[in-house]
Amino acid sequence: MTDQPPPEGYPPPPGGSYPPPPGGFPPPGGFPPPPPGGFPPPPPGAGFPPPPPPGAVPPPAPGYGGWAPAPGGYPGAPAQFGPAPFSVGDGLSWAWNKFSKNAVPLIVASLIFGLIVGVLSFGLQLVVSSMSSTTPDVSYSDGDSFGYSAAWSTQLGFGGLVVAFLGGLVVLAVAGAIASAYLGGLLDIADGRPVTVGSFFRPRNIGAVVITSLIVGIITEIGYALCFVPGLIASIFLMFAIIAVVDRNHSPVDAVKASFDIAKNNIGPVILVWLLSALIVVVGALVCGVGLIVAMPVAALLHVYAFRRLSGGQVAPATA
Repeated sequence: MTDQPPPEGYPPPPGGSYPPPPGGFPPPGGFPPPPPGGFPPPPPGAGFPPPPPPGAVPPPAPGYGGWAPAPGGYPGAPAQFGPAPFSVGDGLSWAWNKFSKNAVPLIVASLIFGLIVGVLSFGLQLVVSSMSSTTPDVSYSDGDSFGYSAAWSTQLGFGGLVVAFLGGLVVLAVAGAIASAYLGGLLDIADGRPVTVGSFFRPRNIGAVVITSLIVGIITEIGYALCFVPGLIASIFLMFAIIAVVDRNHSPVDAVKASFDIAKNNIGPVILVWLLSALIVVVGALVCGVGLIVAMPVAALLHVYAFRRLSGGQVAPATA
């Protein structure tokens, strides 16, 4: 290949061509290569910290207080700021505060529902009593003196048993509808919603509540028949079943399981809630029965608070 002649007016290059630069031609772009060895290593202690262990959660940016890593995070992570531990005293304070703020609708609904259940139960007893018969039991004794004693026994025939059974189912169904509506209003309070008397007359999941009530009632009655103590245990382990149906739309079987799991995993607090709510109702009944219109709503609110907190749910602050 022949060299092209230089343009007119320019002297030819010396030696006929340009000598190559030392080390060959520069890389594309015309920039010289970097000096050997690259950048010097950082001084000791001035480099970046080592990465956290595998699976660790990185710390938050400065200024975001209250953040906590997942369990098993990186070493030296800040302490977790989760919800406060469950306290029965806090639950009672919350229940009383919410009752005080919603006393009128709670008392009116409690009176109406109590009157309905009372009238139905009393009417059923009258019907069953009218179908029963009483006969005297007479006994004699022979000896130095002649003795005579008589006692009355009540007998209920087959028809009376059928009426009592069917009437009990009717009362149970009505009580289930009342429980579903009443708990619906209590859950609205727990969610921080304003309530009126009408809030306690909107039934939820009536069928599931009735079936759950029947399951809980059968298990509890069988327990009471077995030396009483098993009945107490059953009532403690199953006291959240109906709330689970209304609040979480559980099926009756799942609601029973959920209540059992909550009690099993939190047996101490659950027993305290059961004892405290029973004491509240007893004290209310001792005040000529009138105190029940306060005791029953407060005890029910305590149950709702305990269920929500022990199952990972939320409740509105007492001041809301």
